[in-house]
Amino acid sequence: MILDSKDKVTKKRSIVKTIFDVVFWIVIIGLAIVWITDFINVQNDKNPVFCLKNETHKYDDGTVEECIGLGYKVYTYDRSSFSKGRQFGPFFIGMREN
Repeated sequence: MILDSKDKVTKKRSIVKTIFDVVFWIVIIGLAIVWITDFINVQNDKNPVFCLKNETHKYDDGTVEECIGLGYKVYTYDRSSFSKGRQFGPFFIGMREN
């Protein structure tokens, strides 16, 4: 059977769409694994694994460590004005204030 040009274009689009779909779902599943892993670590009072950027903010009464991940932030509070602990949230959350 001989394919005409329309069938060839349709077949190429189908292949490209399939490749795009597979890559898309691999990325989504990978991000979910990263988020869940760090969320579970924070809930178990452990340090997050997948930090892109770490910063330490120093205050008169202690420090706050900030971990910026892929779409989330983790704050580790070690200040006398706050109870010690960790905060996990989306990238747009801010640090707790007095």
